Amino acid sequence: MTNVVCVKWGDKFSNDYVYRLKAGIERNTTRDITFTCLSDKEISGIHTIILKSGYHGWWNKLQLFDPATTLRNGNYRYVFFDLDTLITDSIDWLLDYDGEFMGIENLGINNHKYEDITKYKGVLQSGVMAWNSRACSDIWNYFEKHKEEIMKRFRGDGEFLHALIDKPDFIQHLYPEKLRSYKYECYDSGLPTETSIVCFHGQPSIEEAINEAVHPWGVTYEPREWVSNYWRL
Repeated sequence: MTNVVCVKWGDKFSNDYVYRLKAGIERNTTRDITFTCLSDKEISGIHTIILKSGYHGWWNKLQLFDPATTLRNGNYRYVFFDLDTLITDSIDWLLDYDGEFMGIENLGINNHKYEDITKYKGVLQSGVMAWNSRACSDIWNYFEKHKEEIMKRFRGDGEFLHALIDKPDFIQHLYPEKLRSYKYECYDSGLPTETSIVCFHGQPSIEEAINEAVHPWGVTYEPREWVSNYWRL
């Protein structure tokens, strides 16, 4: 059994994101899983672990590695999804990952509008992660010991994990074609074949991609009907 987890802090995302993420995961796996949300409030119908107070924004995600917070059900494999993640096909391959730690290679690697995308090569992002808790047991302890310095030095949890974890596996390297950026790989041409996971980073959010046009950085993103086919209960 694998522990599938997400984190909800504050009001950026509604509880709907938790329910629909859970439903998308359960529709797209044949594996035995538990689903848990680490949150600052109880979420009705969801196994919820209340986050420790005193942490803000993305730094709450590091509580995933806190032995006192996370599940202890005799199994120590975890898969994490950011709430703004769309599950579109089987994720059995991800739940079967048995390495020490895997995350996303920075999605900017696929934004060919940048002059130099090589700066994103080999850079870890934490929107989807899988890990063995024994192999990652020191992450929380290190963060707790140095958190004031870490929160000043790094812009977020992903940047900190990139600096801390030596040679992580990357989803796009081990499982090509399975994970995509909505903005960079799906918006113009639709959902590519073989895609299991679509990451919505920044704008548009999943709800915006269904309901309204947005204009981040002067670029217009119109709604795409296909998104609603997957973001459902």
